[in-house]
Amino acid sequence: MRNALIGAVAASAAMAASAAIPPAYLKDLPPEQHQGAVDYITGGKNAAEADSVKRAAQDFPLELVFVEKDGPHRRQIYDNPVVIRDAAGNVVFAGRTDGPYFIARLPAGQYTVTTHWDSWSFTRPVTIDANPNDRERVVFEWDKPAAGAGSVASG
Repeated sequence: MRNALIGAVAASAAMAASAAIPPAYLKDLPPEQHQGAVDYITGGKNAAEADSVKRAAQDFPLELVFVEKDGPHRRQIYDNPVVIRDAAGNVVFAGRTDGPYFIARLPAGQYTVTTHWDSWSFTRPVTIDANPNDRERVVFEWDKPAAGAGSVASG
């Protein structure tokens, strides 16, 4: 009986210790920021930071990704303006990305995300569900024009 008790205490202590150790990817994660009711992280300037933000995205209901395509190549875009409006048209977030990834926690509801790159502006409706397992991922992808051609974008 005494050995069983010691084993149970040891197992409990090991579980508590492992729960206190954060996942390794958190060391490269940019700091969480706040604007009104929106908690967000933006970044991904290098491979380690990008991996950290992508892993953390599972805990955020909104993920935005910004990419420029140049033929077969994809280039991450930084410093994009992002405006998020609620269903009533009120701005709940206005800022710039600090890398190609932007993840955010918003209250459940209907929103409109607007961004701009080069000479193109795009607006995309998003729904944030009350279910924490439901996520909205939006990839804004611009096609770099060939010499003398116009840009094409999809959002």
